[in-house]
Amino acid sequence: MTRIHRTTIKATLVFLLFIGVSGCWSAEELNNRAFVNTVLIDLTEDGKTELTVGVPLPNRMIPGQAGGAGQPKGDPFSFVTKHADNLSQALNMLQVDLPRNISFGQTRIIVVGRRQAEQGLDKVIEFVFRQPSFRLSASLFITPGDVKEITRSPMVFERIISDILRKYVNHHYTLDTTIKDYKIALYQGGDILIPLLNFGELPGVAQEDPKKNRWMGSGGAAIFSGGRMSKIVLSPHEHRVALWISSQLKNTTTTISSPTDDKEISFFIEDVKTSIDPVVHGENISFRVKSSAKAFVESSLSHIDLKNPEVLLKLEEILNKTVEEQFLDVLAKTRQARSDAFIMSQYLDWRYPKVWHSVRDQWKNIYAKELPIDVSVDINLNRSGGVYRSVVQETNR
Repeated sequence: MTRIHRTTIKATLVFLLFIGVSGCWSAEELNNRAFVNTVLIDLTEDGKTELTVGVPLPNRMIPGQAGGAGQPKGDPFSFVTKHADNLSQALNMLQVDLPRNISFGQTRIIVVGRRQAEQGLDKVIEFVFRQPSFRLSASLFITPGDVKEITRSPMVFERIISDILRKYVNHHYTLDTTIKDYKIALYQGGDILIPLLNFGELPGVAQEDPKKNRWMGSGGAAIFSGGRMSKIVLSPHEHRVALWISSQLKNTTTTISSPTDDKEISFFIEDVKTSIDPVVHGENISFRVKSSAKAFVESSLSHIDLKNPEVLLKLEEILNKTVEEQFLDVLAKTRQARSDAFIMSQYLDWRYPKVWHSVRDQWKNIYAKELPIDVSVDINLNRSGGVYRSVVQETNR
């Protein structure tokens, strides 16, 4: 190695070291930015676009930084709303009123009101894709009414609304439908499921301010057909079944009636695995939905003898049939809405691309009316719980 080569290598290493300690890549200081973590989008009654951004307030999040020692007073976040003819104009109006530059680099949640959802999310997706810093992994939610109702929800267990909604997704309480998922669905016809939020009173939870007696929770799911929200929606229970079909469910509880006395028996179901497979024989297309899981008895009000292996097999049979019927009910709702919400067309395209292209133009009608779907559920009841007889039955003996 020559002297010139050694000098070049040393200079390169020194340059790389300087890059590593240079600090921020952007020339803009962090304290000059407003990091948006929640975006709310809706239409007003007069057809205007309504854009609301939720921004954390750093001066209220750090103890001792809000005019004295101790916990700072006031909410640690704020919502700012503007109305305009489109989202770009609304964003510009928001920026004019804020002392910091808006940044979408930390946006994890996008909530859309029902009025906008029924018109379609094309404008929303177009706006998001044009923002370089926007994360395509941001989760979508729909509200049953005015989107700003979410801003009146009190923060009981978390300090910021986006934290609550992210935990709904992370804990598999709601479907994880992202901006990317919706964009992919648009290429296949715009059919998809997006979780709905519920709002109501807040019984049983103490509040410092009685006027904020509000509650927000995970609800059902909105069915999108052709990129627009259908009038048909999934209930909260059906939403859980949709999570199961979509392989986004870790565990759940299912209750059946005992075959001996019609008393309730509840099962905790875990290790859920579901597959969706197309089956093609000549010109005939069908689908097979198969699911397996493990279960144990969580509670029983029946006097049924859980020590008997034949009884356990009978319970397995009833449990499997119950879940299969729930699967078929949810699939029937998506058919009624003319929405291939579980994107079976993608499975057909991946496995049989030639067949898919031959039926692509008629797929809506095929899925809604003609497509045979076979559902098979195999739940292994491997534990009867800590006792064999119902505790209620034992105490009444």
